[in-house]
Amino acid sequence: MIFSLSLVFSAVLLSGISQVLMKIGSAHQGKRNGSILAAYLNLPTLFAYGLLLFVTGISVIALKEIPLKTFYAISSLGFVVVMGFSWGLLREKINRNMIIAIVLISSGVIFFNV
Repeated sequence: MIFSLSLVFSAVLLSGISQVLMKIGSAHQGKRNGSILAAYLNLPTLFAYGLLLFVTGISVIALKEIPLKTFYAISSLGFVVVMGFSWGLLREKINRNMIIAIVLISSGVIFFNV
């Protein structure tokens, strides 16, 4: 059970990293030769797709022992992870509504799993 929980938290972390990489990759749209595919065929985006494929495999392994309701409750922490990475790496601003959302999501995860 501990191993499966660590897989779920790893999946949340890696999923957050891949979402930030997709955001970075989408900034490449049209910079090279004006192609529409430039947003989809650049290194950060391709790496993010591969990472999401890996996360899918991790999730399937974790779901063998973790109940589905617990898995989805923990997976909702991905919103917090993505916001933290966006703030730390991309220097995005955090407003009051985002903080309220983090508190609600975190308290929901704690309440749902107690």
